[in-house]
Amino acid sequence: MKNRVVILVLALFVVSGVLAYAQTGTIEIGFPFMAGGKAFAAGKYTVEMPNTNSILIRGAAGSSLLMVITTMGRRDQGTDLELVFDKIGDKSFLSEVWFPDKDGALVLSTKEAHQHAVAGGKK
Repeated sequence: MKNRVVILVLALFVVSGVLAYAQTGTIEIGFPFMAGGKAFAAGKYTVEMPNTNSILIRGAAGSSLLMVITTMGRRDQGTDLELVFDKIGDKSFLSEVWFPDKDGALVLSTKEAHQHAVAGGKK
């Protein structure tokens, strides 16, 4: 009986840690983009960080799982979901994901010259 109680307490601890970490937000992206080697159309997307090493993007056209390369320290006190894209020519590549009041996730590091486009955040 004592072992069952210990297992139950450990299971609740693990589940509560996962639920406390999970982040989700919805965002409108006004241009087509690439993420994780997959093309996405402009539209409304749900972005999730289900754990510390992955980002999930869901939209009407499908979903893609992205592995986080680096966690970046918060650069501001943002209260809205914000996605940063690296623009090279006429193509946009998802590079950073920022959830409100959390550290950011770097999903792409572009070495060549590029500009940034931002979706979400305060306007």
